[in-house]
Amino acid sequence: MKTKKYMIALAIFGGALFTAQASNLINLDGQTTTEIKRSSIKIPAGG
Repeated sequence: MKTKKYMIALAIFGGALFTAQASNLINLDGQTTTEIKRSSIKIPAGG
């Protein structure tokens, strides 16, 4: 029973850490944008 409680606590703690890390990676502040730079698009000569 003790082991089960420790495993549940560890799972909750790990989930909280994962959520915090994922939100840092996503960067919800809008500082990084996913834009396509016009200069990087090359149109082939045939079409």
